[in-house]
Amino acid sequence: MKPSIMIVEDDESLGETLRERLVKEGYKVFWSKTAADSKILFLEKKPNLVILDLRLPDENGFHVAEFIKKESKDTPFLFLTAQAGAQERLKGFELGAVEFIPKPFHLKELLIRLERVIQTSQKPFGKKWNSGGLEIHLDSFAVKSQKGELIPLSKRDCALLELLISEPGHVWSRNEILDQIVGEDAFPTQRTIDNAIVRLREALGESSIRNVRGVGYQWVAPLSPLN
Repeated sequence: MKPSIMIVEDDESLGETLRERLVKEGYKVFWSKTAADSKILFLEKKPNLVILDLRLPDENGFHVAEFIKKESKDTPFLFLTAQAGAQERLKGFELGAVEFIPKPFHLKELLIRLERVIQTSQKPFGKKWNSGGLEIHLDSFAVKSQKGELIPLSKRDCALLELLISEPGHVWSRNEILDQIVGEDAFPTQRTIDNAIVRLREALGESSIRNVRGVGYQWVAPLSPLN
């Protein structure tokens, strides 16, 4: 599963173009048009990567970058802006930007640079998590209990777990889960999802995944990146 990306862009046309193309490439995309909304969205969705415009209606993108660094210093961000003078680039990199891409730009170039950021990031995108003392290791398909016991997960169950924790609090319908996971390893029926949830609860605790009756499932346990 590709990482999630938050776009902070007030230009409707450009924002929609970016959103459509990134979704087509398989990314999960969140889009905000103001600095204020982007801060709320960042805390709610916890994206793996942020694309920032500098000129926003309420604040500039530098303020959003400072907020991101304060809340999650490991989340990479890049600037995509027409304000790409030497002073702006310098300030952007001083704040920790991994890229500074001037507008106008070519979409293919942006995609290449995004892939490079993802591949070279020192921290894996949400592959290791701590949840109430349990360690979730998506990269090795296992959960480590508080006693240090390794509980293996199947590839299918691990893909479902990764989907749930990619957006804590979001209720995923069974159809959405089928749509998202089918590329990993097909779930033949919705009942198969329910069985996978049972196995994940056995590994992670009954209270980690909530069943929203008639809708689907959501991740509700505490979650923090594991260093």
